Amino acid sequence: MPRMRWLGGAIVAVGVTSGVAAAKIPFPAHSPATAVGTWKLVTAKANGKAVDVPAGTTVLKHVTPTDFVFVYYTTQGLITVAGGGRYTYDGTRYAESVEYGVGEGMAPYVGKTQQFTLRIEGGRWYQSGTETDGTAVEEVWERR
Repeated sequence: MPRMRWLGGAIVAVGVTSGVAAAKIPFPAHSPATAVGTWKLVTAKANGKAVDVPAGTTVLKHVTPTDFVFVYYTTQGLITVAGGGRYTYDGTRYAESVEYGVGEGMAPYVGKTQQFTLRIEGGRWYQSGTETDGTAVEEVWERR
């Protein structure tokens, strides 16, 4: 059975013994205004107050044409919180349906859909809305 490996924007099979050469399969191209891509959290507010991400923690959101996943990870590369699922985006309205998650605080979000207003401009993602628990959030992400 071939092993799959991530190589620069594509997944390729390695160790194929069937005589069929592995091919690079590109992902769909995206315009700068689309949500598809990898995003790094720059700032976040909850109910108007800055959210402090623990020192040494990076927050990334990976968005494919149909799904999203976000991870919080430490400088040692250990994931402390993660979640993901399907999303919809129509150019201004963005909704994340959280299907799975792990880590502190994720349980209340699994099985729920969070609705936001989203604007993508100049390599930045500006997201705001009220989560299902009533928390008003504002986030700024930067394209990586």
